Amino acid sequence: MDDNEKKVFYNSFDDVKLCGILSKVSDDNRIVVLCHGLNSDKSGRGIYTKMAQVLREEKINSFRFDFRAHGESTGTDYEMDITKELKDVESTLDILISKGYKEIILHGSSFGGGIVSLLDFSKYKEVKAIILWYAALDFQVATTKKGVLLSKEHREVALKEGYFVVENPKTGRKFRLGKSVFDEAEVIVPYKNLIKYDLPILFLHGTADMVVPYQLSESVSKMCKNSQLELIKNGTHAFSGNQVDIDDAIERTKRFIINSFKK
Repeated sequence: MDDNEKKVFYNSFDDVKLCGILSKVSDDNRIVVLCHGLNSDKSGRGIYTKMAQVLREEKINSFRFDFRAHGESTGTDYEMDITKELKDVESTLDILISKGYKEIILHGSSFGGGIVSLLDFSKYKEVKAIILWYAALDFQVATTKKGVLLSKEHREVALKEGYFVVENPKTGRKFRLGKSVFDEAEVIVPYKNLIKYDLPILFLHGTADMVVPYQLSESVSKMCKNSQLELIKNGTHAFSGNQVDIDDAIERTKRFIINSFKK
């Protein structure tokens, strides 16, 4: 960790202990909160660590945390579901607001982007803008397409075995998806909540994403009142370690953050 970074432990609604890293470089009340995807952690496969570094150079505070059952947070993987991860985001916002942060930008990637999109923003007026990278804005897309993470065939395995095991292709880390997350994915549609608000939103997506199609971000961005769509040509899901694409995505995101905080 950088000298300006501090590890923070706090509880979610059900006393699951969450772990985050506060990167504090300014005494102002502005902060960017980074919410990672499924079977990842607060480093975001290194992307969130780099993002925090870039924001530090701009004197912008950030906070990246592990969802339950990820990284250094406690909790059992197969007990994780969409509703509980949403509560983790709320608990994270509550602790930051209690520390005096009044202007917050929420950044969610992949599954975490879907979770961020479900927030009741009327309760959290401190959130001034949203950033969604290759976000799972419609979990039902993932339930109907054969072979993808939340497909019906994987749900059948979870019903039979108690969970379905997914493996992170980059780290080899395994995560057990329980029945409840499959059940919720069939009825919860994040973008239907998102389009009710007029917050500034940056949608960023790679055009070669084979996990979450970029057309999803494209179509939802058109439904939103105050949106900006940025496409990374030939970019894959999570950019697959392509440093050029990662740097491009971070640079575009940094510009959006700076402009959003100026308003």
